[in-house]
Amino acid sequence: MAARRRLTVFCVVFISVFVRWFSSEASIYNVEDPARLMFTIHVPMTIGEQAKIVFPDGSSEDMGRVRAVPQKSRHPGFTASKYGIGGQIIATAANAHHIQISVEDGTGRTMSLIPSQTFANAPGYGTSFIVEGVGGTGLWGHYAPFVGSPVYIVNQVGIPVLFNNIQLFQFATALEIRVYRPEYDIEYLEIENFAGGRAWYHDDSGDHQFAVVESGVSGTGRFEGTLYQGLGRVRANHPGVICVSTCPKMEIGGFQIVPLSHTYSSEMQKTRGMSQYIVLRGIDFEDITGQSPFFKGWLRPGDTDALNSKTGWVSCSIGGEWQELPNISGLTEHTLENVDAFRIYL
Repeated sequence: MAARRRLTVFCVVFISVFVRWFSSEASIYNVEDPARLMFTIHVPMTIGEQAKIVFPDGSSEDMGRVRAVPQKSRHPGFTASKYGIGGQIIATAANAHHIQISVEDGTGRTMSLIPSQTFANAPGYGTSFIVEGVGGTGLWGHYAPFVGSPVYIVNQVGIPVLFNNIQLFQFATALEIRVYRPEYDIEYLEIENFAGGRAWYHDDSGDHQFAVVESGVSGTGRFEGTLYQGLGRVRANHPGVICVSTCPKMEIGGFQIVPLSHTYSSEMQKTRGMSQYIVLRGIDFEDITGQSPFFKGWLRPGDTDALNSKTGWVSCSIGGEWQELPNISGLTEHTLENVDAFRIYL
């Protein structure tokens, strides 16, 4: 009995040392500053337990009970997941968050976190954590992560390990997503809505051009995720897209902003020349797919319940006057052609 106890203690200590080393090595590209931690999303692997938001001071807020846990991962994941790295959020949206575990054979391996009252194509059957909730609120609104937020599994000895290898999942007792404030404050992103226009971000020191507009938007499309987002709010952000809702919740309509290089992906080739997309390219034709601040690290879906919050709110300039986005549902071709520019608040 004593020998067995000593063996158990040895195994626990060995595993603890190993996973701490492994996590440290895996985090070389993912420097985390505790002073910038906003909150941690904690999702137990036990059905019926509460998912929580845990704040740096140790307090927490219940987010809803876990209704399902993944039985497998998805590989290949959605096309733009190939631009991410393992152990991070690769997409944040009002109807689903996607976790990048690794990139294998040039394609991403993913799992997802979705609310119980939603619909999302990208996760795939059996590859999601499902938590009680409604799209556009809670974990998918005010407490949504950023693209690039680090993702950990909590193993059986209670140690969080960066989730960058699918083999780690067999030891998981919980999932944790750490959400940090961006490295510096940006007030808004602005995009001129015509070919040759500028796209920039604005902070305390002024405007900083990020891209050039290859083609502007004149219409709206039936992007299904907008069903769970309110009018004039960011619906989704990942390395290859910013999706904006142009209609109230429970209706479908919006437009998307995509980097030029991503339009050459097999599933996106049809977007070139379509009126429902703004296409951006680098100032010197460099690839801006997955680059901050437009396609990583700063944008989150707007919270439909936080009417006084500007986070994820989108306005437009028509005839030189800034105003709310027009209310437009469904597939249209010319309903946005009089918009001079769009502004996305962070």
